[in-house]
Amino acid sequence: MVVDDDHDILDLIAYNLSKEGFKVKSVAESADALRAARKFQPDLIILDIMMPHPNGIELCRELRKTSDFVHTPIFFLTARSEPYFKQAALDTGGDEFIEKVMGLRALTQKVKHVLSHDIVIQKGFRELKFGPLTLHRSTRTATWHEQSLALSEPEFEILYFFMQNPKLELTARELMDLLWGSEYYFPEGSIDTHIENLNRKAGLILIERTADFRYRLIRLKE
Repeated sequence: MVVDDDHDILDLIAYNLSKEGFKVKSVAESADALRAARKFQPDLIILDIMMPHPNGIELCRELRKTSDFVHTPIFFLTARSEPYFKQAALDTGGDEFIEKVMGLRALTQKVKHVLSHDIVIQKGFRELKFGPLTLHRSTRTATWHEQSLALSEPEFEILYFFMQNPKLELTARELMDLLWGSEYYFPEGSIDTHIENLNRKAGLILIERTADFRYRLIRLKE
């Protein structure tokens, strides 16, 4: 289900997802969204933020209070890129925050992977633990035992993604597309640099590169 008061955006998202074989329910009036969700029972919900009452963040909060949608993936697709909106969206139960500048291809790819259970995208956790490693989203830091690591945003998101998908192996290009979308520009080799910096800050290899140039999270020991 897609909720957005911009009819052109609704039509565009519905067209792209329908081409991939998804049944799409479009809702232009956010006040009707909860009732529509109960009737349609979507497997994934996409919300705009800036809508008349209720706005996307308020609507997400109401959806999470409803037993049918406690565990339903909720993505925010919005033109608002300010950190405040992103944090508010995640704090109220959003799983992913996608800026419209990234394009619909990024959204479509993420929806396909999440609904086929290939990957997990749940950015709403304040803390994420994997063995002795803990990530703190509010401060964008990692803790290895008692050692605190200050990470850049790309380093944090790469590690956060792999901690939720510890068995996944991806090329740098695949990782870039899944995290930021194919329309988002990164200089060639930047993913490799981010991972090298991440490992250097940790003082050990957290993410390793395989012989066929794929990246994966190592098995962590206490």
